[in-house]
Amino acid sequence: MKLILAEELESGMTLAQDLFLSEDDASPFISRGIILNDYVIEKIKKRGFRNAYVENASGEKEERASTPQSLPVLDPELRDEALDTLEDMFTTFSSEDVHEAAVQVVKRLDKVVDQMVDSILSERNALVNINDLKSYDDYTYHHSLSVAVLALSMGHRLGYNHKRLNELGMCAMMHDIGKTAIPVEIIRKTTRLDSNELNLIKTHSTAGYSYLTKANIGNEDIWQGVLGHHEKMDGTGYPYGLKGKDISEWSRIISVADVYDALTSNRPYRKPMEPAEAIEYIMGGSGSSFDFDMVQALVKKIDLYPVGSRVELSNGKFAEVVDNENQMRPIIRIEDTGEVLDLFRDRSCLSIVIKRIVDETVLS
Repeated sequence: MKLILAEELESGMTLAQDLFLSEDDASPFISRGIILNDYVIEKIKKRGFRNAYVENASGEKEERASTPQSLPVLDPELRDEALDTLEDMFTTFSSEDVHEAAVQVVKRLDKVVDQMVDSILSERNALVNINDLKSYDDYTYHHSLSVAVLALSMGHRLGYNHKRLNELGMCAMMHDIGKTAIPVEIIRKTTRLDSNELNLIKTHSTAGYSYLTKANIGNEDIWQGVLGHHEKMDGTGYPYGLKGKDISEWSRIISVADVYDALTSNRPYRKPMEPAEAIEYIMGGSGSSFDFDMVQALVKKIDLYPVGSRVELSNGKFAEVVDNENQMRPIIRIEDTGEVLDLFRDRSCLSIVIKRIVDETVLS
């Protein structure tokens, strides 16, 4: 790694450290790991950066096998430990006498969440790409973990300290614990639920609240977060039809994280949405279903189109994402012509949308 002047940057060099526009920014202007090209170099110069750290200062291009991505949210060992602990917790709460065993498994869960918080706090600019947590098998456990990761990332964006993040993470990990009170054949049903089954499923939030309060696990914030994570800002949610700020803060965070993960997960009765499509759905529900501030916290932490990713456009062309400052409509370079298009600012591009990420390979 070497620090060189901006004027000496050359295409093919790899940026070794994030570039921030200010000390207060949570996300970088340009992320480390990016292979520089003429467009990115010009952007760095125009923003007034005098120098930058690069890996291959000789200017010799190096081949890169995969797209520059956000850092892994959790390392594999921590992910597996979290999933094992979640499975033990759900199994424990499914038994008749949960108190003593539940206390022990929740202590394990607290240690896991503490490590998750450390992981998220270690990279202030980390964006969330939770595809590595996705799994069709054991959906409940993976869903609980994904919701916790999303909620913690949102809480980080909202400025929570370590203690608050730990409690929020515990709440998110346990938000569906009441589903242990629902017959397993309904939980695992592979077709759509009928009205009676749906009404039974809706009791899981009050069941979870009851489990935790009776066992004295957690605190009032955690209990209210579990109880209200299906409430909606306009009062159309359940179990009590609360409105606005009458819904607890953690419920409003977990509600957004819960829906995002559900929409982007593969289920027997439907295909998953693309991440951007799910974000658009949630943004459309800001103020009615979801708290606007919580939606914005999620949008700022989700890595929709990583720089360098290959995407398919609505006009049938393929392109590389070269700048994702505007995550919904990034700047792209058309694969066959090399033309650079700003999907957000260029009015001639209003009819062009990204259909999907094609693969994880950087275009040459």
